[in-house]
Amino acid sequence: MNMSESIKEIAAAIAQVQKELPAVPKDITNPITHSKYANLDSINKALLPVTSKNGIAVTQYPVSSGGQIGCGTLLMHISGEFIDYGPYMINVDKNKRMSAAQEGGSTITYAKRYQLSAIFGIVSDNDDDGVQPQPQNGQNNQYQGNQQNRGQQQQGDPRQGRPNQYGSNQSQQGNEAITDKQIATLVSLFQAIAKVSGKDLPTVQNGYFNQLQINNLKQLNHTEASQLTERVIGKLTNMGGNTNDQSSGTNGPTH
Repeated sequence: MNMSESIKEIAAAIAQVQKELPAVPKDITNPITHSKYANLDSINKALLPVTSKNGIAVTQYPVSSGGQIGCGTLLMHISGEFIDYGPYMINVDKNKRMSAAQEGGSTITYAKRYQLSAIFGIVSDNDDDGVQPQPQNGQNNQYQGNQQNRGQQQQGDPRQGRPNQYGSNQSQQGNEAITDKQIATLVSLFQAIAKVSGKDLPTVQNGYFNQLQINNLKQLNHTEASQLTERVIGKLTNMGGNTNDQSSGTNGPTH
């Protein structure tokens, strides 16, 4: 992953996109598993107007190497900041029902869909979608099964009854909601850890999400977000990273 020296503006814009993004309909049926999924066209129709509104241009480019095909995703912000998430590569198995060109195109489309879903927190399908080419070792968990269905989020409080890393089971009642500034700060910190560690953003982000038993930052309340921010800053400090830009503004007014 490669990024501009500062990602403060683009991180805030990504957080705003995740906040405004509507639910993406799962309108295609997998003929093998009979599960529903959202195709690339549905994702782009929902996503691109929101990214454009928030000053983000999304570019995806095909890549191939050593029998693998995939794509990379580049986000460019009107501030001049950018994040290049690098290639998501998939092993290609010869398919007698497709020509080489058809197989390559199908694989790239699949990679585009999964990378966009991981970056912006979109649930595009169920975990049992196994008819597409299999990712390389260690890549599959990076992009599957770690984001929340936005339709379910609108139906009720997803945090209700969730075991809390910082205490007992806790619901939203009596706690202020996480603020946009806290979300932007945490995204910036995750980006900084990814840069220092050499990992990609989804791997870093989902590592914390799995520990906290959440699917996105909106499931945290204000107090939990503050505690997670302190924890991530501590981690970044121990790694030798700079927390000045990412942590600024966390102790003042948050509205």
